[in-house]
Amino acid sequence: MEKFDKWYKKNALSLKCKPRTQRASFASFFEENFSDFKGEKIPTFKRGEIYFAKLTNSAKTRPFLIYQNDYLNEACFKDFYHTVVVLPLSGQILGGDYRILIEKRDLMTKTSEIVATAIGIISTGKIIFSKGIVTKLNEEELKKVDLAVMKVLGIKNAV
Repeated sequence: MEKFDKWYKKNALSLKCKPRTQRASFASFFEENFSDFKGEKIPTFKRGEIYFAKLTNSAKTRPFLIYQNDYLNEACFKDFYHTVVVLPLSGQILGGDYRILIEKRDLMTKTSEIVATAIGIISTGKIIFSKGIVTKLNEEELKKVDLAVMKVLGIKNAV
């Protein structure tokens, strides 16, 4: 049995039981008019990739880091699950223990910071996959994000 299938068999029921905020996020996507990218086919995406997303009609398009594990990402691709744990990027460089600097590269418009204090979930439908991957974090950068998130959650070296 494929690893994903084994994982899915164990977790299928928990994916169907969505928290209220997750249901609201998914429902709000379909209630709003996102004609630019509504109905896009969801590509395979991976933890550590950054994509553009637009959370509301009035919000600006901004980059988000895909932070959840790749089993949940595959569940999204297979249409079993519809939300993604993300971290936003900000062009406002403030530094500190909870921000990870990412130099401008690939499709990034400027040097930015990943904001570990703003962990959230968004509907897959709000990610603008048609613009492609903005960039992908390397292992060292992803480890810095993990450490910052652990600090935010009080798991390790909390201050």
